[in-house]
Amino acid sequence: MTNEVTGSVPATDVVAAETAKRDRVLALIGRRLVRAILVAWGVSLLAFAVVRIVPGDPVATLLGEEATPDRVEVLRERLHLDGSVVSQYGSWMGDVLRGDLGQSLQSTRPVLDTIGDRLPISLWLVGLGMVFALILAIPLGVLGGLTRSNWYKQGFGLGSAALIATPPFVTGVLLLLVFGVRLRWLPVAGYVDTFPQNLEYLLLPAIAIGIPVGMIFAIVLQESIRETNAEEFVETGLVWGLAKPQFVWRYLLRPSIAPVIGLMGYIVGANLAAAVVVETVFNLEGIGTYLVRAVLARDYPVVQGTLFTFGFIVVVVHFLSDTVSALIDPRSRTLS
Repeated sequence: MTNEVTGSVPATDVVAAETAKRDRVLALIGRRLVRAILVAWGVSLLAFAVVRIVPGDPVATLLGEEATPDRVEVLRERLHLDGSVVSQYGSWMGDVLRGDLGQSLQSTRPVLDTIGDRLPISLWLVGLGMVFALILAIPLGVLGGLTRSNWYKQGFGLGSAALIATPPFVTGVLLLLVFGVRLRWLPVAGYVDTFPQNLEYLLLPAIAIGIPVGMIFAIVLQESIRETNAEEFVETGLVWGLAKPQFVWRYLLRPSIAPVIGLMGYIVGANLAAAVVVETVFNLEGIGTYLVRAVLARDYPVVQGTLFTFGFIVVVVHFLSDTVSALIDPRSRTLS
């Protein structure tokens, strides 16, 4: 009820409205946080199970046929393989919660320390790939959402299908041959861990990862812009006569970007998987190459710890992107 004298809304109503809004936001974040915790628990179960469903005895494989029973028993105790599956999982999760992912059987170094050294390279690679994907997707998505040209739509459809279908390692090899070998603009291999010198080593692999992702983002964005453009509130910007860039940002791009942000949580997992191959092509000592070598060497604790780290990163990024998407666009909250 408004004040009869001043016509203003009473302060108590304003406070109540703000409190209700805050409670809705906290409830939204709380639901997503609970869901993220459950998914993270599922990831831990998956990482624990993957190395145990592989045929054969991992201890016997590691030690060889000439291993004595005493050595086998010692290694079983070290890897917590001497008890039931439930006790093994409980022991491993207890170590994980204390920040202990085990010790590499090859280097005898703590797995967490090696992941800490190599993970930044992969995160830089995936992060730059996402940045390039957004740089590619935003203009293509806006143009595709606003244009009525059938020629553009058909060309975009064919081009995006071709780029999405091309594996990142193929794109990486082509970029390497053109810009690294032929033109010699960028280094073909290696890495420097200081910023911004590291960017020149990461640019080509980041583009290789970002191209298919950018085309996916562009498709989602242009469909979202078309839906937003049909909303009634868009007519307000047209009536006010806003400048074209301001109108596109305020009334089209900002309300339409939420599905792209929500999609990022899923894409990060795919990018981490693509980074495993791309790092090999560009000779980057990231977490992907570390995992491949551990699998080939049957380094049991490294494989388990790295898989859990991959999954945990994806869960965290998905939680953040899903929450931000819901806060930006209230229409997406009805889906959760």
